[in-house]
Order: sequence, then structure tokens, then C-alpha cells
Amino acid sequence: MRCNADRLIEALIAAELMEMQRQEAEKQEKLRQKTEVYVVTVSRDFGSMGKLVAQLLADTLEVRCCDRYILQEVARRANVDEALVNVLDEHVSKLNGHWWQRFLQKDAFSYEDYYHYLVKTVLSISVKGGVIIGRGANIILGAEKAFRVRITGSLDTCAKRVASREDIDIKAAIEMTRAVNSERSEYIKSLYHADINDPSLYDLVLNSDRYDCTQMVELILDAMEKAGYKLPDEARKSLSILAQ
Repeated sequence: MRCNADRLIEALIAAELMEMQRQEAEKQEKLRQKTEVYVVTVSRDFGSMGKLVAQLLADTLEVRCCDRYILQEVARRANVDEALVNVLDEHVSKLNGHWWQRFLQKDAFSYEDYYHYLVKTVLSISVKGGVIIGRGANIILGAEKAFRVRITGSLDTCAKRVASREDIDIKAAIEMTRAVNSERSEYIKSLYHADINDPSLYDLVLNSDRYDCTQMVELILDAMEKAGYKLPDEARKSLSILAQ
């Protein structure tokens, strides 16, 4: 009888130890998930809902969505006016003949300076985590430091979104979409000597003609997990709540 009691006590102690180990493992896993650094770059066609997807993804992963912040940080680091940085940002072709060019020729803030501080800013963001929109961040960071997404769409579909958003007719929207896409393509070509539509520069390319913002974020999360990222357990639930 005493033997059975001893065994019962041993079994209870073993069960308690196993439960404590399980709780500690869960605690460590949650801690690891909280300290996981998520860096996603989002390249996008104009009117493809890329910015909306980037923001929803950032909210889901609980990281910063970096768009305008990049310009602000470049200007701060370079100690120049943000308006000057804005001229250089994704507008390479507009520099020729632009009134800012006379100022640039005084070597106050060259395109090389812009690129220097842009790289520093993107690398700084990658240390803390974030969703980075545009600026060739996918090329700066590469596959080792970020999950790289490209969001595209047909000209007609993207232009319809632009027309609705900007309250302009479809002809003007098509012209605007073409112009902005051309600027972004020229920016990547001039700064990185690369083709913005080269699929090898991305881990995932999505066609926004087929999916809404929530679906695209779901696909990005799926692809990240398949690529080896350990996402927060509550990420899917957070996305469901945010999408409502």
C-alpha cells in the first residue's frame, strides 16, 4: 500500500514537472516570437493597393510601416530640408532641368548623399524590424535580411483604382499610372542598375487584380512561414480583426 502511495506521489511530481516544463517552453516561445525581427520590403505598381497591403501587414506583425518615415529619417541624418529629399525620392528623371538642380550643383546635397543616407536608414530599420515601402529596399537588404514582396496589377485595373481615389477620369488616371510606374522603374534602374519587374529580386509577386488587401496579406504570411519565418501565434487572429 505504501509502495502504491509512493508511486502516486512520484507520478504527481513528474506530472507537475512536465507541466512546469511545458509552461516554461511556451513562455520561451512567446518571448522568442516577440523578439523575432520581421523585415518585409514591398515594391508596388501605382494603384496596386501596395501601400494598403504594407500597412495592414505591418499592423498584423506589429511592426512599423515605413514610407514617409524614410524621407524624414534621411533628411534628419543628412541635416537637410525634407522637401529636398522628397525631390530626389523616386523621381530620378525629374531632376533634369528641375529648379532644385541649381541648388544640387552647389554640392549641398547630391544624389550620392541621398543614396548614402537612404542605405543607412534602411539598414537601421532592418535591425528593429518593419515593413519598408519602395526605395529599392529589397535590393539593399537582399534575401538574407528581408522577405521581399512585389505587388503588381494590370494597367486598366490599377488606373480604375487611381481614378476613384483621385476623383479623375479614366484617361487621366491611365496617364498618371503610367507616369508614376515609369518614374519608379527609372529610379531602380538609375540607382541600382536593376529592373523593377525582375522576379528574381523578390520572394513573392502578387497580382492585385485577383486578390483584395486581406487576401494578399494572408498570402504573404503563408509564404513567409514556408520560407522559414516563425510568425506570432496571434497573427492570423489579428489580421482577421484588423480586416473587419
